[in-house]
Amino acid sequence: MVISVAALVFTLASFWWIQVRRGRPRVETGHVFSGAITNHKIVLCIPLVFHNPAPAALVIADIKLRLSGGAGDENSPDHKALPKRMFWIASHGSVYPEQGKHRQYAMPFAVEGRKSVERVIEFQWDDAPETQLEDGPYTATVEVLALPQRWRRRKWRSVCSFQLRTDLWSGNRNALIPRTNDPEFYQAIKEVTG
Repeated sequence: MVISVAALVFTLASFWWIQVRRGRPRVETGHVFSGAITNHKIVLCIPLVFHNPAPAALVIADIKLRLSGGAGDENSPDHKALPKRMFWIASHGSVYPEQGKHRQYAMPFAVEGRKSVERVIEFQWDDAPETQLEDGPYTATVEVLALPQRWRRRKWRSVCSFQLRTDLWSGNRNALIPRTNDPEFYQAIKEVTG
C-alpha cells in the first residue's frame, strides 16, 4: 500500500513539474542600447531577452524601468529626480530604430514554456525630465508584470538590474543612436578612433 501511494504521489508530482508548473520570467540584457536625452523627453531602447524556464506559458503584461543612483552630490538634479520609473511605450525590431519602420506599441506578449523571446523595449520619461542623466552610472532595474499570478494578485517583480552608463555617451545626446554600456568596449573604441 505504501509503495502504491508513493508511486502515485511521484507520478502526480512529476506530471506537475514537467507539464503544468508555472515559473517566473528571467530577463537578460546586452551591452548595447540606444538612447536620447532632450529637455522634453528621455528615450531608452533596451534589448531584453525574456526566458521562461517553466513548462507553462507566461504572458508579459507590462514592463517598467526603474532608474536610481548616480554619481552626483545631494545638490545634483539626479538627487531630486531619482529614483524614477520609466514606462514601456513600444517595441522595436532592432536597437537602432529605423526611420519609416513600424514600431509596435506596448502590448502584452506570450513566452512559451522553456522558450525565450527577444524584444527591444522603448522606455520613455516625458514631461520635461528634471535631470539630463549626466552623472552616471545609474542602476537600471527592469520590473515585469507577468501573468497568470497566484491568488490573482498583480505583483510587479524586479527581474534584472544593470549599470546604465550614460557617462560613456559620446556624440549628440539628443539623437536616438546606438550606445555602448560596456566601459572596456568604450575604451577600446576610443583608443582606435582617438
